[in-house]
Amino acid sequence: MIEVELKARIDDLKGVEAKLSMLGATFVKYTSERDVYFNHPCKDFFSTDEALRVRFAEGKLTLTYKGPKLSSQSKTRKELSVDISSPEVLDILKALGFREVTEVKKTRQIYKLEHAIIYLDEVENLGSFIEFEAAPGVFSSIEEAERYLMNIAEKLGIPERNFTRKSYLELLLNLL
Repeated sequence: MIEVELKARIDDLKGVEAKLSMLGATFVKYTSERDVYFNHPCKDFFSTDEALRVRFAEGKLTLTYKGPKLSSQSKTRKELSVDISSPEVLDILKALGFREVTEVKKTRQIYKLEHAIIYLDEVENLGSFIEFEAAPGVFSSIEEAERYLMNIAEKLGIPERNFTRKSYLELLLNLL
């Protein structure tokens, strides 16, 4: 699946929540997530712009591979995910030579607005962010999905300077 996503730093989480409500967004749920990222034993995912993570959320585990970014405007990339049932997957990855890089912990409010999922994230050691993700299979091109998401961002008053193409992992590693 190709995931079309925009991300921006926000200062006023409550203000954005109110604007989402005014736009007609529906609150879906509140969740906490812990993502454990790994690096490949034979290539550096940081330099190839790839990611491999195990996500712990709501008592479930998901193994996800994210390919290199496909757009210069957004965080669009190929994403492959599989649900797993045991945290022993961490031990399997380590036994295969994958090296644990770091963890990203966040609390997340999830909203639905027409053809977008919107995440309001509080990321440990990074602060508040908003992510816009296009519903899969709705748009005929990456550019069309990006325009749609940017239109929502503009309606929410998110300044263009606040957007980043960096993942939470990249932002966190830049602090270290």
